[in-house]
Amino acid sequence: YVYLNPGLTITFNGDRFFSENGLKDLLKNNSKAEDRLYPTIHIKGNDIEVALTHSKTQYSEEYHSFVNGQNTTQGGTHLATFREAYVKTIRDYFGKNYDASDIRKSIISAIAIKVIEPVFESQTKTKLGSTEMGGGLPTVRTFINDFVKTQLDNYLHKNINVAEAIQRKILQAERERKELSGIRKIAKERAKKASLHNKKLRDCRVHFGDTKN
Repeated sequence: YVYLNPGLTITFNGDRFFSENGLKDLLKNNSKAEDRLYPTIHIKGNDIEVALTHSKTQYSEEYHSFVNGQNTTQGGTHLATFREAYVKTIRDYFGKNYDASDIRKSIISAIAIKVIEPVFESQTKTKLGSTEMGGGLPTVRTFINDFVKTQLDNYLHKNINVAEAIQRKILQAERERKELSGIRKIAKERAKKASLHNKKLRDCRVHFGDTKN
């Protein structure tokens, strides 16, 4: 709650909780400084906040998502849209049609939005089902897409070193994916040869449906 309400102090069982920078602090406290590829990108707007970085060692994607202060551990429309918007913005910025998995590989990110009368897909409110922001605002998809496209693109133009770090990470992920694909192909071919040249097996010369033999 303090990450979602910067400046708020909560004292619970003698422990004091406080966050000055919101979701930026969330990522800071959930990852080691030496493991972050570049300083956390932190962008905020009306009813939306995003923080993201990439890990040097982690291969999987990691997301923290929130709606109206609710931790949506299963994501939903807002998280799905953010993942798409991030990929599209990066492709447009570099003018390259990088593979989506390479762009998102090792990402550590958090997104929080505020929606009027949100609809969740379960009683536990862990997955957002709403497609509308409400209150005359555009759809969740349009709202997040426009925000990420504008704010993240601006950030990358102002912080070229971060943009270059992201591109290097993408190219590294691309190389690793292709190398792994090549290894799998070789292994598959070798498996075929092993089965074809097994000395204990003989080529079939007479087939079951061949009545003449």
